[in-house]
Amino acid sequence: MEFTEYVKERLALTLKSGLLCAVMLMPATTLARSPETVRGDESIQVATAVEAEDTAASSIAASPAEERKVNRLSGHIQRKYRVSEDKARYIVREAIRNAKKHQLDPELILAIIAVESTFRERAVSRVGARGLMQVMPRSHAKKVREIGGSHQLFDPAKNIRVGSRILVNYLKNYSGNLRRALLRYNGSLGKRSSYPVRVMKIYRDLRRVTVEG
Repeated sequence: MEFTEYVKERLALTLKSGLLCAVMLMPATTLARSPETVRGDESIQVATAVEAEDTAASSIAASPAEERKVNRLSGHIQRKYRVSEDKARYIVREAIRNAKKHQLDPELILAIIAVESTFRERAVSRVGARGLMQVMPRSHAKKVREIGGSHQLFDPAKNIRVGSRILVNYLKNYSGNLRRALLRYNGSLGKRSSYPVRVMKIYRDLRRVTVEG
C-alpha cells in the first residue's frame, strides 16, 4: 500500500509539472499563431518592404544640384505657405524622391499638395480625403492598406507615396494627358472645374523657382 501511494504521488507530481510547463508555454505559442497575426502577415511583410525601401533611399546622398533644388523650393514654400523650414525641406525631399521613382516633376507633386491641402499634413476634407495630397481612403483601399491603414495618410512621406502612385496611374490611363489626369485626381472629370488651371499655375511658379532660384 505504501508503494502504491508513493507511485500515485509521483504520478500526480509529474502531471502537475507537465501542466505547468504547458501553461507557461501557451501564451507565446498562442501569440505566435494568433488569428490577428496570421491575418496581418501580408500587411506586415508589405510594410517591412516599404520601410526597407525608404531606408535605402534616404541613405543615398543628394547631389549638389538636388540640394540646390531642395533649398530653393523649400525656401519658397516656407515664405508663401508659412511652413517651418524642417517641414518644408522634408516634404520637398519626399516629392523629389517619389518624382524620380515615377518619372514626374517634383514641382507637379508640390503643386498638387499646395492646391489640395496648402501643405497641411493633417488636413481632412468634408468627403474624407486625408493628408497633404488629399487621398480618399475608400477610393484607393488597396494602396492605403499597403501603408498600414488610413491613419497613415497623415504621415507626409506615406501620403506623398500614395498620392504620387495615384497620379501616375491616372496619367497612364489617359495616355499622358495631364489635364484629364488632374481632373480625375480631383474627382471632377466630366465637370466644369478650374482645378487643372490652379495646379498648373503653381507648377509653373515652382518651376521658375527651381530654374531661377
